[in-house]
Amino acid sequence: MTSTEQLEEMIAVCRELGAEVEYHPEYGHFTAMVWEGWDQSHDEGKALSIQEQIYQRTAQYPRLVCYRFDPFSTLVYAV
Repeated sequence: MTSTEQLEEMIAVCRELGAEVEYHPEYGHFTAMVWEGWDQSHDEGKALSIQEQIYQRTAQYPRLVCYRFDPFSTLVYAV
């Protein structure tokens, strides 16, 4: 499986988990954000739970790396 295919599978996983995904195929990465919007309170526990699931699933793909910026933002990129 190519790194692009792996990224696309992880994008689907992130969306299923409820994350907002912004994909940049030209750079081989995407960001996943978990938040309810600017006018909502932020549930850090929910965000951390989703982020941990993204991290664990990404580890199953040998060409992908997961970087956690903060509880709400995650970067997944191909190496």
